[in-house]
Amino acid sequence: MQTITVSAKTFEKIISRLDQLGRAVEAISEKLETAPPYGSNEWWEWSEKRADEDIKAGRVTVMHNKKQLQQFLDSLKTS
Repeated sequence: MQTITVSAKTFEKIISRLDQLGRAVEAISEKLETAPPYGSNEWWEWSEKRADEDIKAGRVTVMHNKKQLQQFLDSLKTS
């Protein structure tokens, strides 16, 4: 067994990206299984309902200004 040491910041980035990937896989799976045809009235209703659920669950990141957006984009840069 090999052990490596990483900074807390790097570890947090790894966990964050794994979480994002997990959400993406979940969203794709749901769309493939349950989504009505894209663009239909049913799809818009379904999409709005999902968006409301995501907001209530805190799975949405809101950028209120340019500085917050830049900080978020900078956090995505790889070292």
